[in-house]
Amino acid sequence: MDNFNGMGYRFHPTEDEIINHFLESKMQCGTDFSAVIKEIDISNFEPWELPDHSPLSSDDQEWYFFSTIAYKPSNKSTSKRVVERTTRAGFWKVTGKDREIYDDNSGQLIGKRKALVFYQGHGSNAVKTNWVMHEYHSQTVHQAYICSYLPYLTFYFFALHSRLPGRS
Repeated sequence: MDNFNGMGYRFHPTEDEIINHFLESKMQCGTDFSAVIKEIDISNFEPWELPDHSPLSSDDQEWYFFSTIAYKPSNKSTSKRVVERTTRAGFWKVTGKDREIYDDNSGQLIGKRKALVFYQGHGSNAVKTNWVMHEYHSQTVHQAYICSYLPYLTFYFFALHSRLPGRS
């Protein structure tokens, strides 16, 4: 099943599948999904560069990736850790409340989704763009259950959407 771009194939997992299948398998055992979901460092790319890094070419304006969680350096040991979401050209800003995701079968809370919007520029000159990212975080997989060869890596799954003219 190496060719996922065949006629009639559309990769569009549900939120339940994102958490229960892809994200948890990646975190627990390091399962390789690189044929459909590439692992990247989100801070190394601008949103308009990311579609070229997707292993699946598609007319849909939606792409899926894994990324490790990187935290901004902090001098204070008591401060809350802040996730690094800055790129060379701008930053991803969390918008709205986290959305809870429940298992389709059991109804139990399995994860959360954060919505983020990309702002081009830095500081007060930053301009909101039409690039949207959804970060998915597992509530059920904990650091202790991650395979020994990934002892300090926690992944998140994200879906990138474009609503730009010419890309919508």
